[in-house]
Amino acid sequence: MKNLTQLTTLILNNIESNYIEQIVNHLSSLPVLSSLIIISINTIKNHKNIYYKIFRLPILKYCQLLIELLQCPKSLPVATNEFSTIEHLIINHEISIDQLPILLSYVPQLRRLSIGNLKKPKINRTERDSISLNYLTYISLKLHNVNFDDFEILVTNYFRQIQVLTIAIQYIGFYDNSTQYLNADRWEQLISIHMLNLRVFDFQLSYRGLDSNDERQAFETLINKFNSTFWIEHQWFFDHHYHQIT
Repeated sequence: MKNLTQLTTLILNNIESNYIEQIVNHLSSLPVLSSLIIISINTIKNHKNIYYKIFRLPILKYCQLLIELLQCPKSLPVATNEFSTIEHLIINHEISIDQLPILLSYVPQLRRLSIGNLKKPKINRTERDSISLNYLTYISLKLHNVNFDDFEILVTNYFRQIQVLTIAIQYIGFYDNSTQYLNADRWEQLISIHMLNLRVFDFQLSYRGLDSNDERQAFETLINKFNSTFWIEHQWFFDHHYHQIT
């Protein structure tokens, strides 16, 4: 890589994970690298400091990662005086919602964030990090087993400036915990107080196994509450469909 000093974009697609750490260690020899994509074909074994080394790249603006089993190491502290220039971050491998604030602390210039597999917290973090994401206006999340309480804390603490919010959630079965994202009043309160700049709200919620008439009636009762004046004034309209799986 030492001979590629003018390289601005590096795309590593379908790469063996055992090469990733070695490559990341040499990225610092690419002084004008502004766009980085790493997509592995298998799980990574040694993932120590990969995030940190990527965040240290001096002019990186765009970063897309899909590295299975890449975790935010416990040794990675919340950033205090060393920050990344990344403005567009895409993480498509699994990351828990309690790890996300640590990573966000390194990217104060972030404008667009996409997480393809955001999971429930591994630990309960009660402290609030002093992270300012004043430029973050676009967020796309695919949530897996993240309850609304944890999502609400994330929005309240870190996503107050957003203008576009895209969320996709899938549940197997219709039960109490799976209906929390269908609480129209709670959404209205969250948006009215903590997402005042929101103009695009793309919310996709799917259930597998919504079979009985009672379950469908309960589902439709919740959906119909998204027809209040608040939603109409914002021109956010909701629809639902049933699909037979064979």
